[in-house]
Amino acid sequence: MDTIFLNNSLLHWLKAILVFAVVLFLLFLVRAFCLKKIKQNSNPKLLTRLLSQIILPTALMAAIWLASHLLEISEPISTLLRVLLIALLTVQIGRWADLAVSHWTELQIEKLPDDDYTRRTSLRGIAIIARILIWLAAVLVIIQSIPNFDITGIITSLGIGGIAIGLAAQSLVADLLSSLTIHLDKPFEPGDSISTGDFSGTIEKIGLKSTSIRNLSGEELTISNSELLKTPIRNFSRMEERRVSFTIQIASDTSTEKLALIPQLLENAFEGLENVRFARAHFQAIALTGLVFEVVYFVTSPDFALFVKAQNLINYRINQDLRNEGIYLSTTPAISLGK
Repeated sequence: MDTIFLNNSLLHWLKAILVFAVVLFLLFLVRAFCLKKIKQNSNPKLLTRLLSQIILPTALMAAIWLASHLLEISEPISTLLRVLLIALLTVQIGRWADLAVSHWTELQIEKLPDDDYTRRTSLRGIAIIARILIWLAAVLVIIQSIPNFDITGIITSLGIGGIAIGLAAQSLVADLLSSLTIHLDKPFEPGDSISTGDFSGTIEKIGLKSTSIRNLSGEELTISNSELLKTPIRNFSRMEERRVSFTIQIASDTSTEKLALIPQLLENAFEGLENVRFARAHFQAIALTGLVFEVVYFVTSPDFALFVKAQNLINYRINQDLRNEGIYLSTTPAISLGK
């Protein structure tokens, strides 16, 4: 046991070999156990899938590195082992991250309808971009671990061209992250009727960089995802009911007796209407242009066409009922009371 081999006694070599064998055995045991679980279960947990992907070079390098701590080795060899360990661990972590992205993408796609090709394509595109970023980060980590390799100097040497590329990529990454936010938070989906900023329309397609909206006037609008999320979004398709409020102005010379009839006449206009719930009608104010009555009701459906149809019929009935009672709307033009 006192025999020296490569600056280490046989006892130290035996201990190192034992640690190497135990570590390697445990890693392969975990890997084999997870592979068996995957064969038994068609839908294994993410951790099981990750541990089943332990690669042989990483397991060997981890065992060698741990065993080397029991030996006296030269600085160059120690540095080489450290660089190899970082490189292989980075590859292993990159492999796990890549698998995690695939797992998440599969789960999200399974939740989508079979005919939702747009969102399926967008999710796959996001997954591809995520994988590129993962492996780009892995390459940078490996390069940075190499002694006397100044990655900062290389990046600096790119100069103005690198800055320009970085600024262009910044906009692209912002849109991609916004696309991911839209898919996760789901503030709207294809087919939803929304209003944002100066635009209103129906969502047609949610892409990686932009979203297409069919405007109410018929043309298609394309808005970048990052710009779209900067403004408040009103999603009309998710309304449970629509509140409607409007006023009418009655002629100022209308008698008190007829004024008392108006709230009931207004309420009568809502009788028998489907998808409509009357709330109130009252004498709201006395204005220079006439006597103001306010009407409030609810359309119990988010369908805009139903709202327009109901409002048209209500207006017709109110006008007819007022005429039948000899009550007339104000014809006095509005007067501006200030700038």
